Amino acid sequence: MRAILRAIAILLVSAPAWALDLGSLSNADAAGGLKEALTQGAGRAVELLGRDGGFLKNPKVKIPLPGVLQQAEPLLRMAGRGKDVDQLVTTMNRAAEAAVPEAKALLLAAVKSMTVQDAKAILTGGDDSVTQYFRSKTQDALTQRFMPVVNKALDGLYLMIAEEERAIRKNPMGAAGSLAKKVFGAL
Repeated sequence: MRAILRAIAILLVSAPAWALDLGSLSNADAAGGLKEALTQGAGRAVELLGRDGGFLKNPKVKIPLPGVLQQAEPLLRMAGRGKDVDQLVTTMNRAAEAAVPEAKALLLAAVKSMTVQDAKAILTGGDDSVTQYFRSKTQDALTQRFMPVVNKALDGLYLMIAEEERAIRKNPMGAAGSLAKKVFGAL
């Protein structure tokens, strides 16, 4: 979820800045211009991330293995499960790529509901004011929409762990380390 919001924010704030003073713009112009830019930026971000390789091939947003599995990755690779590790990373990133289009409607709704005060806060805010605005308006709804996809990724993760555990228990001598062989061989 954070990776998706971060990627969208990177794409949104990389638009060119014009040398106009905010004081020279009417409230309606400032809000309208910002809404226009954010609508375009949100659409572009969803387009870039929601396609094949949008996450997987972009090192800025690629989703790595979760913490515990990341620590176990060398052991899994030594045990001949490197393809499974790679497949899990691919699956998680493909799931994110499939989920991102769900965000577009929520992002656009957040833009449409933007008040003049919101627009001023974004325009005069810090480097992450767009991110914070979108996060405050969409995080709960996006979490609810992405949860089924995340659950599927987690189901796959735990399935792989269970398979590896069964394989080690079935053939303790196939375990990677001598200590693991000793422990599981004693069971």
